[in-house]
Amino acid sequence: MQTSVDYSYTPVLPSVTHYSRRINTTNHDSTQFRPRYSAEESSDDTYQLDLRNRLFQQRKRRALGLFLLVLLALMLGMAFRLNNFLSEVHITNVPSTKTRAYDNNALRDSDGFFDNISNEEWGERKQETKAILDRQDEFNGDSSNPSSGINANIVPRLWWLNNWNVSFPCDQEVPLGNKFICNPVRIVSLGAEQLNAKKERECIIYASGGNDIEFGAQFLDYAMARVMEVGLTSQICEVHIFNPNMQAEPQYRDGLFLHKWGFYPSNRQKPILNGTLSDSFKTIEETMKELNHMEKTLSILALDCEGCEWDMFHDILSLSFPIQQLIIQVHGVSDQTRSMFAAMQSGGYVITHKEAAPHGNGEVYDYSFLRLSQSFFDERKK
Repeated sequence: MQTSVDYSYTPVLPSVTHYSRRINTTNHDSTQFRPRYSAEESSDDTYQLDLRNRLFQQRKRRALGLFLLVLLALMLGMAFRLNNFLSEVHITNVPSTKTRAYDNNALRDSDGFFDNISNEEWGERKQETKAILDRQDEFNGDSSNPSSGINANIVPRLWWLNNWNVSFPCDQEVPLGNKFICNPVRIVSLGAEQLNAKKERECIIYASGGNDIEFGAQFLDYAMARVMEVGLTSQICEVHIFNPNMQAEPQYRDGLFLHKWGFYPSNRQKPILNGTLSDSFKTIEETMKELNHMEKTLSILALDCEGCEWDMFHDILSLSFPIQQLIIQVHGVSDQTRSMFAAMQSGGYVITHKEAAPHGNGEVYDYSFLRLSQSFFDERKK
C-alpha cells in the first residue's frame, strides 16, 4: 500500500516578535543576534563624534611616531658627535699621560700631547726639526758671521731675521687673544681626562702682561665650546691672570681668576716701591705654592713682562713639572738672548710660532714654545 506524500510548502513569515531569531535552513540551528547599532549609536551626532575620535587617534599616532623618529635622529646625532669628539679629544677616564703606555711614536715623543699623527708623518717631522736645529747650531758656531753673535754693533732687526726661527710647525695652531696656541683642543682633552681621573681641574693657564684678560676669556670660550659639543656644561679649564696694576676687576666668570701681583725673576732683587719691598710681585714658584699648583703641570704660561723674560727663563726651566707651552714676547737683543733660547732647546722646547709684534719696529717678537719629550731629540745626540 502506497502512502501519499504532500510536497506542497507554505512559508511562514516571522512576525516582529520573532525578529530576534533567525532560522538556519541548512543545519536548522538558531542563533541570537541584535542590530549592529542602536538608534542612539546610529545618529548623525554620534557618527560625527566617532569620526572625530578616530581622526584624533590617527593624528596622535602619527605625531607620536614623528616624535620618536626625531628623538631617534637626535640620539644618533649625539652618539655620532660624541664618538667624533672622543676620538679627537679623548674624554675618557684613563691614567695620567705621564704613566700611560703610548701606542705610537708621536704620543711617546710628545708626552701624550699628539695622539693623531702617524709614525711615518712623525718621523718626517723629526727629521725636519733636526735639520732646522742643526742649521741653527751651525749658524751660532760661525764666528765669521756678524749676525751669529751678539755685540754692541748688532742690529736687532737683522739679528731676529736670521736667528731662532720656527723649528716645529704646528698644524693645529689656533690664535686666541693674539697668542698662538698649538693644538688647544688637545689641551682641553687632557684637562678632561685628568678631571675625570682626579676630580679636580688640571687644565691650568697662567697669563701676565699684554692682553692677558682678553686671551684668558677667549681661551675659556674656546674650551667651553669644545666640551659643549658633547653635552657637557661645566668649565674644565681655569685661567689665572696676574697684573699688579689691576684696578677694577671685570665681571666674574667661571674659570677666570684675577690676582693683583706680577712675576719677577728669583735671581733678581724683589722690586722696591716707596722704599719697601713690594708685595705686588712674586716668583713663579711662590705663586704656584700659594695657589697650590706645585704638583701640577701648567698647560700654558703666557708672559709679556717688558724685558724680564731674559731672566725669567731660569725659573721656568727649574720647575719640577715642566710647563707644556710657553707664549713669550721678547724685547730687543740682550746678552742673555742666546742663552735663553739655547736653554729652552736643551729643556726640550721647540719653537712653534714666531711673529714680529705689530709696533715693535722689528725688534719685538712673539714666540710660542712647545715642550716635547727628550726621546724626540735622541737622533740629534747620535
